Amino acid sequence: MDSFPSLLLDIRNRPGGGLETRLGTAGPRETGRLVVEELDRSWPLPSGGADSCNTIEWTGDRVVVRTSRQNPTILYYWAEPGADRVLIGTDLAEVTARVLTDFLTDSGPEPDRARRQARAVRDSVRKIGGGRIVTFARASAGTAVEVTEQVAQTWHASPVIGETAMEAGDRQIEILCQEIVTAGEPGPVTAVVSGGVDSGLVAALAKEAGILDHLATLGTPWGNEYAAADELGAHLGMPVQHLDLSEEDILRAIPETVRMLGRPSREAVAGGVNLVAVYQQGRIPRGTVLTGVGADFINSGLRVEAGPVPDLRKAVRECLEGAALAGELSGISAAAHGYVLRHMYWNTPVIQAALDTVPGVMRHRDREKGHMRLAATRILPDAIAWRPKQALHHGSGVEANLDGAVARLIGVPTVDVERFYDLVGLELVEALAASPHEPVDSDKCLEAAISAYNRANRDNR
Repeated sequence: MDSFPSLLLDIRNRPGGGLETRLGTAGPRETGRLVVEELDRSWPLPSGGADSCNTIEWTGDRVVVRTSRQNPTILYYWAEPGADRVLIGTDLAEVTARVLTDFLTDSGPEPDRARRQARAVRDSVRKIGGGRIVTFARASAGTAVEVTEQVAQTWHASPVIGETAMEAGDRQIEILCQEIVTAGEPGPVTAVVSGGVDSGLVAALAKEAGILDHLATLGTPWGNEYAAADELGAHLGMPVQHLDLSEEDILRAIPETVRMLGRPSREAVAGGVNLVAVYQQGRIPRGTVLTGVGADFINSGLRVEAGPVPDLRKAVRECLEGAALAGELSGISAAAHGYVLRHMYWNTPVIQAALDTVPGVMRHRDREKGHMRLAATRILPDAIAWRPKQALHHGSGVEANLDGAVARLIGVPTVDVERFYDLVGLELVEALAASPHEPVDSDKCLEAAISAYNRANRDNR
């Protein structure tokens, strides 16, 4: 992780009144405004511009964080007990390490004691959800910094009554196309595809818009969708690059995936580690990466089988809220390797178009996303449009096999992967606390987490 992008603001009470705000290691800045997704490097913004991003603004009196409903880059904050100082950042490991080095320098030489301390600090760091305004201001009386949070934006459906399935699908695809047209910078543009309807639509529309340069699909020792992706490539008249990821490639991507996710679940790591490994491999030319990720969130509530769902709109709403908190759609890891990541279904107009579709229409032919599949047959072969859905990490076999690979790495028959990922996260904190201005050695963090896991197993026998 030579260049992991992050933002860190340090807010302190000024002795004479008001607040003093520092960005990173620089001196105080009286006023300022950051668009978080630029990552302080002027990265290209999504089509909605700053309105689709998270922002931070500050003056001498207050700091205001605004998150979009998509919340593309998770923000965290830590408030000192007594609230004389607050840290706000995009990197949970970095925020935790700063607290440890600035406030708790006496951790002692015992690794287990230091780890417990790091875990306690990390657990006290708060995550900011989507569609929120969080204000940090000096209290009217005393010296404490008050933190207030309010919900500013939520998703609301305005169902289009009377649409046929074809009309609803066409409407969503037209809006998706409008978003894709604006996603061609920086070039070259590569669509990562599985050969299913979601990524197939993205690739076909990007080809029609004249912005698509490459197609790629990934595989692992446990599975691939090369044949389906090649079928899509043949339809579009483009070769498909096969990105072969070894078990070692995937395991070595775990620390960076954990860092990107902050507090990862088993499912989130399995869902994110594939693309992180692809970035690390570097075989896709640096530029823009398009995916079909997010289509299931907005159109089927992650349902992949046929048949009715008791409350499809509720399932979609829960998916939207969960994705805005999880961080698995973050573009930070892509940016660390010189890519701009665009999940084309994860933007305001496309999400709203899905929400405005009557759930019964979405169930056309008793299939998830039936309306999209029907309309997609105008530009994709039936075999692709109606192909059974598989998530990226399911088609590559990662979901079913990553636990076993981690167990082999550690040298145990079975593994509690979430406990192991927790230890990886703590090793990242320790590395950043020891050398805050040096690149993090992912391999060393992985090795240290393996040792810590085995030591804990021995101690518990």
